[in-house]
Amino acid sequence: MSIARIERSQIGLLLIDVQPAFLEYAFSGKDEQEESLLVRLEHFLMLADWMDLPLVATFEKPVSENGELPDRLEAVFPAKGQKFTKNYFGCMTEPDIAGAIKELQVEQIAVAGAETDVCVMQSVLGLLQAGYQVFLLEDCLFTSESQPAPALRRMVQAGAIPCTLKAMAYELVRCVDDLPWYPEGWEMKDRSHEKPFPKDFTSPEEWPAWEPKI
Repeated sequence: MSIARIERSQIGLLLIDVQPAFLEYAFSGKDEQEESLLVRLEHFLMLADWMDLPLVATFEKPVSENGELPDRLEAVFPAKGQKFTKNYFGCMTEPDIAGAIKELQVEQIAVAGAETDVCVMQSVLGLLQAGYQVFLLEDCLFTSESQPAPALRRMVQAGAIPCTLKAMAYELVRCVDDLPWYPEGWEMKDRSHEKPFPKDFTSPEEWPAWEPKI
């Protein structure tokens, strides 16, 4: 039986339309929920940078109205990350974005962003059709729709694998002695060959609670 496992050498990250306009639509009057999401997206980007995971980020047109990344996310966006604007809801319908994802030379894609029932769903279905193994980071998704559960079920039924950022982080690291957010074990080995771990990265157990949508 084939079991889907996240492989550091085979996974790329896709961050879809995390733009101020969509955040405002989704979280008006819901500051705690917005903060929970933004904390996770910050850590998503810090983890990508530290592990050198290939990353593609998209922004829906018109960017002049929707904006790009919030400042706190832009501050931790990996230098090697790629950014694209898009007109279609589904990323894989855009030739330049589909081409950039193909050039990542990975078999797996972890997906975060917005909106769960529109751009995320159409992008995930396109990725699955293209043969990618998709890990859906449910705690890193958002939408203005109050009932996104049908979209989540549709993606999972199509073959997407439900996941969380915490689960992905631990699966990428794999070993307790190699958890950089727990210095007790991390500092027992010579780390001079390692890239410095982000000082602002907190352990997943300290992240704000999130509310499952399914």
